[in-house]
Amino acid sequence: MEQYLDPTVQRRRLRIELRRARSERGLTQREVADDLGWSPSKLLRIENGQVGVQQTDLRALLDHYQVSDPELVKSLTDMARASRQQGWSQYRDVLGREFRAYLSYEESASLLRQSEPLVVPGLLQTEEYARAVNEAYASTETTDRDIERQVEARMLRQAILERDSPPEMFFILDEAVVRRWVGAKPRDGKIMARQLKRLQELNERPGISIQIMPFTQGFHFGMRLGFTMLEFADPEDDELLFLDNRAASVSPREDENVIAEYKEEFYRMEELALGRSATADFLGSIIAEMS
Repeated sequence: MEQYLDPTVQRRRLRIELRRARSERGLTQREVADDLGWSPSKLLRIENGQVGVQQTDLRALLDHYQVSDPELVKSLTDMARASRQQGWSQYRDVLGREFRAYLSYEESASLLRQSEPLVVPGLLQTEEYARAVNEAYASTETTDRDIERQVEARMLRQAILERDSPPEMFFILDEAVVRRWVGAKPRDGKIMARQLKRLQELNERPGISIQIMPFTQGFHFGMRLGFTMLEFADPEDDELLFLDNRAASVSPREDENVIAEYKEEFYRMEELALGRSATADFLGSIIAEMS
């Protein structure tokens, strides 16, 4: 099955190839900009993936870098065309630019690792839980329509779970995530109980692992903040790390050393957390308490 590639992923691939082509020619960004009569900031934005590349600009760059292989030129041209599509921009009114970019990468990932200390990850949320969380995070300017749009985007995001070949997913949730009663009525555990049952169901699926980090393990790396690591099927696509800032906002990291550190910590957390079977039993005991 052909791998889905979002415009944001295509843009990242294209900028990597263009940087490589410039490096092979031994040129600096300023030299290229001067030779083409561009401002340095224009080339910087292209190589940073901040903007899509127009066909005329791409041809100018490839000619300047002496890239003439027909297959490579066609591949880069296709990437440039795909990178200008809209992706998740239909939700720009309720989702920030960084988070929309993250969703694009998530859709194209072959493996996901996520640690969450506070709330159930968006991919695993029920609709009513998602609505309660968005209501809790809402500012005074947030309208009911905004909240419904946020919930709509979250449910659409979960379509990745129903693909014929979804990415492998590994989640580690702090016990606080499943202990806190989330819902319109603080003393009504029905919304949270249904959410925990959803976690149990998802944890039975092949390719999805959900583990609980119990309070008895004390302080652990994942309590600092939530983070997600993505891997991709194409070896040309480097791994990515995203750090949670607040609701619907993440900061991307591409530094290999930083990613390696987080991956090692994630592996260590997997050893400390309850296994899948023990997690299912643990969730069952909490559900019983909420009934």
